[in-house]
Amino acid sequence: MLCIAMPSFADRQPGSLSTVKVNPATGNVEIIHRLHTHDTELGIMAALDDRSLTMDQLVGRAQLALYIEDRFTIAVVDGDEIGAPLNLELLGAELDGEFVLVYQEFSGEIPATIYVRNDILRDVFPEQVNHVNLALGGNVRSLTFKDRDRWHRTSLE
Repeated sequence: MLCIAMPSFADRQPGSLSTVKVNPATGNVEIIHRLHTHDTELGIMAALDDRSLTMDQLVGRAQLALYIEDRFTIAVVDGDEIGAPLNLELLGAELDGEFVLVYQEFSGEIPATIYVRNDILRDVFPEQVNHVNLALGGNVRSLTFKDRDRWHRTSLE
């Protein structure tokens, strides 16, 4: 199935967009991961070796959310090293048109300097490009993960 679907990627490169921002109503930091449903289904089926997973079903979205939880991390800076990861709470996933959205939340303040890792579907699609927009502290920082990128360090000040 994956081999048959590969030519469809010629028009659109697989990728994701993750947005990290503060919810003004709660004060919590929200993380929203947005992926194209078709790419996501092919990728999650291959990554988890389960051809029955589909984003139309709750179990498929739940498996995707757990998969993303293992592949997206925000960590504190410890000197020049990657420190402890922040405890991001997984909230769930839903379909939104041709996209699937996965939600995480952090109830605390994000440190001024952090490391970010975004390996979503990069184990399945080597050409996958993941973007992270950090809209925190009055500024927006954009990070791009491609090729062999593992972690990006950024300052939010």
